[in-house]
Amino acid sequence: MLGLNLLIAVLFCGGKYAGEFQNLGVGARICAMGEAGIAQCQDPSGIALNPSGSVELPRSLILMHAENFTGIVKNEFGSVVFPRETGAFGFGLQAVLVNDIKLTTLPDTTLPPGPDNPPVTKDTVATKDIIFYLNASKKNGLFSYGTNLKVYYRNLYLISGFGGGIDAGLRVSLSNLDIGAVVRDIVLAPIIWDNKTRENISPRLGFGIAPKIPITRLNSEWVMEADLLKNLEQNDFNLKIGFEYNYKNIISGRLGKTEQRYTMGMGLKYKRIIFDYALLTHSELGVSHKFSCGLKF
Repeated sequence: MLGLNLLIAVLFCGGKYAGEFQNLGVGARICAMGEAGIAQCQDPSGIALNPSGSVELPRSLILMHAENFTGIVKNEFGSVVFPRETGAFGFGLQAVLVNDIKLTTLPDTTLPPGPDNPPVTKDTVATKDIIFYLNASKKNGLFSYGTNLKVYYRNLYLISGFGGGIDAGLRVSLSNLDIGAVVRDIVLAPIIWDNKTRENISPRLGFGIAPKIPITRLNSEWVMEADLLKNLEQNDFNLKIGFEYNYKNIISGRLGKTEQRYTMGMGLKYKRIIFDYALLTHSELGVSHKFSCGLKF
């Protein structure tokens, strides 16, 4: 029960946690690497972390299904990228769903709960958060830069609202090193609730560095990434670390760590098709499973 209460508090409460609903992580590859992906961009899910990366991608799409916290939260995501000569544009859609939330009452509301007055289910409700991404990026030499326009819809059963935000990102791509920086919700992102109240999502700063170590004799490669994130309304920093070993650009193994949680996963490539899996642990809320399928077309 404590874990569920913590989950609801983080995902759906206001204040400094107002933007947490968009931070569950998308893309099984990134999630298996500790959710570190500001510097890299290997598939269209990367636009959610750094909007500047889409210009490095071929025309491609990705779909993800995730069962978070032993199935309490469903996280669905899909995105597609269309490159141009020196730029790219893309779209993304994310849905965070919590079903079967039981509302309870007491048979006799005048008495405290106990063996003779146990709580009973009064109703079963659900919540949902929808995020739409409109992405554009451009490349200039070693540098690429991009932006996301985001539109939110939140339905928390008792209250619902719309909102939006803007992300801005920058990447530098060297031969064996990628560096990225991002500002999420660069302008205070409002959520306008149907009870006439307004809530702002504070900006988040992120910086990532991803060195690559080719192993030529084995036709393989090590990729490492470390991301540092800062919410401007919080005092602490969030460090995310991930590792990937890629063999012949066919099969990959991954490990990572984020917020004291360990992650792992693997990936397979077959011609134009990509399959990725991630497992994320949590000390109180159990494990999360994420599955991605991508296609270059």
